[in-house]
Amino acid sequence: MRQVKGKPPAARRGAKAPVRTERGARKPDAGRKTRLLLQRPILGLTLGLVIVVGVIGVFAGGYVAHAIGRAEAAAMEPFTEAGFAVHNVTFSGLEHTLRATVASAVAVPNGESIFGVDPDQARARLLMLPWVADAEVRRHFPDRVSVHLIEKRPFALWRNGTALMVVERSGAIITKVADDNGLARLPVILGAGAPEAAAPIVDALIGQKAIQARLAALQRISGRRWDLLLSGNVTVRLPEDGWERQIAELEKLIVEKGVLERDIEMIDLRYPDNYVFRLHNGDSRPVPRERRAWR
Repeated sequence: MRQVKGKPPAARRGAKAPVRTERGARKPDAGRKTRLLLQRPILGLTLGLVIVVGVIGVFAGGYVAHAIGRAEAAAMEPFTEAGFAVHNVTFSGLEHTLRATVASAVAVPNGESIFGVDPDQARARLLMLPWVADAEVRRHFPDRVSVHLIEKRPFALWRNGTALMVVERSGAIITKVADDNGLARLPVILGAGAPEAAAPIVDALIGQKAIQARLAALQRISGRRWDLLLSGNVTVRLPEDGWERQIAELEKLIVEKGVLERDIEMIDLRYPDNYVFRLHNGDSRPVPRERRAWR
């Protein structure tokens, strides 16, 4: 019986025939592949660096800002033409701050659209001014902007070396001044730590008219006590403790005893039983206190 050979099974559709590799065929250069892989990230990094530099150049040159500014101006122009342009900026609360300084900080150009005024940003710039404690910027449609300041309250003038500073009651420095024009009514304090410690003694001197009329300055000594510098080059030394009572006693010595009418250079009130007076000629003598001074 004749045998019939069966056909081999058909190859799967789409299957790739095995590829024979001839002996001796040259394989791809592995070193070249490695170099290409290394070159591609360097090339990408270089291109990225070029793009970043270009973008920085565009911003640094002001092209983007200029374009944005023109776009904003174009957007605001219809409102300006419709009557919403700033024609009046009013100021209030200015005592020590110059009007021109406030106007520059608010930065509201006359004739610009009122919608271009940002009250919050304007207020933030005003709070950077030395005298300004608080500020309010408001838009009043269609064409007015109002600016109201609350200024810091000057309490004393602190002379620190050659510099003269205006300070608040808390001792915080407000600003440096070239002179005391407009601030001459304020007490002058001297010495390290004087601004922070001045409030109690300045308050205690209120109502002591004889002392106030002659007071030139208050000097802080070693951060512990005060000297009063009076007209006529008279120095009054106060104790570290109980100085409030000694201020009242000094007022009586001036009014009732006329001590400042004499040739006195220094009055020392630090001793409980005696006053110590030193004359301009150098003579120094203690004088017993009167008991009624301690009542």
